[in-house]
Amino acid sequence: MPTFEILGLQFGISKTEANDTFHYWVGILREILPASLLEQVEENDSSKAIALELLKEFRLIVDSMEQPRERPSDNQVQQEYFSVKKKQHTFKNQFITLPEGKNIVDIEIGKKGPTSDISLFREQQ
Repeated sequence: MPTFEILGLQFGISKTEANDTFHYWVGILREILPASLLEQVEENDSSKAIALELLKEFRLIVDSMEQPRERPSDNQVQQEYFSVKKKQHTFKNQFITLPEGKNIVDIEIGKKGPTSDISLFREQQ
């Protein structure tokens, strides 16, 4: 995962400008792209309960992936994020969708890399 300093070097801009540009586009994409189903009903407890009850009627597709991250300088943190499977330090991301992948139910991003897929799913359940 390149840092903003590396991104700045790649595009011939400062790391501050790379950071500002990144966060500018993230804000725009958040407005354009729909939120996950659970994000949409998160603030209203009754709507969330209804959505969770409706989801019990569907089979869900759950997929996880590991995303590389920079090596932490602290040895303890290194151990927490080191994935033996990938032989590098990673974040774990999980996506839950309805069949055909048309509707995103939930997304979990940035968990510690060595977390197993099933453990991450059980936490979210």
